[in-house]
Amino acid sequence: MADHFSLIGFKAASAEDLSALVSSLLEQGGDKEPCPVGYYHRLRLPVGPELWVHMQKSAEDDPDPYIAVGITPFFEGEGRTPIRVRALRQRPDDNLFEGAFYVELGPTIALIDVVDFARFAGKRVPFMAIAQIVAFPHELAVYESEAAFDATQVDKDVKFTPRSFLASGLFTGGGDSEIVFLDPEAEDFRAPARAFLTGEVQKAELRQNPVTGQEFTWAVIGTAGGTFDLVADAAMLRQPLEPGMIVEGEFWLCGRLIEIFGAA
Repeated sequence: MADHFSLIGFKAASAEDLSALVSSLLEQGGDKEPCPVGYYHRLRLPVGPELWVHMQKSAEDDPDPYIAVGITPFFEGEGRTPIRVRALRQRPDDNLFEGAFYVELGPTIALIDVVDFARFAGKRVPFMAIAQIVAFPHELAVYESEAAFDATQVDKDVKFTPRSFLASGLFTGGGDSEIVFLDPEAEDFRAPARAFLTGEVQKAELRQNPVTGQEFTWAVIGTAGGTFDLVADAAMLRQPLEPGMIVEGEFWLCGRLIEIFGAA
């Protein structure tokens, strides 16, 4: 499984190397997105990759007014998906800048980590919005066509269509154990923002991160839940993605709201 940073061309040999790279980028500028606990320092590259650095307010006697406490990779893409946000949740391990939205999208439900979660602290739910959702693959299979994908489903007990979506992070167990739904609206919330999905490639490009020189693939895919952006490095792909191909895998979902319509 590739780390999420490498999927947008920020592959580093160690956490220390990544930290040094981010520090150098912070000195070059970026956008400040304020929130109640500090601000997000948004580092944007012209070909899509983004790094959102969590800058938390320091103690009053600290010489530095803000300290970096985390970072989230993201990608500014073209996918757009209507969603209905049902709950805003944080896990015990999330810092003050991290969290997820429990949403309805299309005919199903999903859990999506939100890159600027802290900006929505205290917002009343439910509400409607348009989201840009990025799918970061943990595992990825690619099929030349819908027919090639359908052929792999013939002998399977559980069959999927070329546009399927399952919020796999909301379920645990299986095999010989009982499958349990991890209710995002329950008091003890720990579920990851993962989904198993299949989708059709609508657009794909090979891009190069101008900071590192590393190449990665960006694609727009249509799935049952909506239209997502997908990013992948060369290690995950045996051949270039092309429109009409079908992708299948489990993904980390991270999103950002593009437009909010109000209560729903």
